[in-house]
Amino acid sequence: MAELSRNEEEMYRIPDENGDEHLFAEIFRMTSDRTNKTFVVLEPVGNPETEDEDTIEVYAFEIEELEDEEFVLKIVEDDADFEEVMEAFDIVNDEVGLD
Repeated sequence: MAELSRNEEEMYRIPDENGDEHLFAEIFRMTSDRTNKTFVVLEPVGNPETEDEDTIEVYAFEIEELEDEEFVLKIVEDDADFEEVMEAFDIVNDEVGLD
């Protein structure tokens, strides 16, 4: 079973293609047994509510560890990785309600 956790304290500032920074909250983290990669699911902070209150906008990133406790967030592009992360996220969200 993959290691799963919920972290409401971790916040990230991520620039868009124009260099404008946006604030995101970490709502889910997991380490894959299959790949041993660590992934986070982030939710934008301060964005207007969506029309559907049961839907939240989330983004999946891989955490690539660098030296000196630094890291890089990489958007998950591999289909198998993305499916694994979102499946785990959906299971935990259904069980404990992450939003």
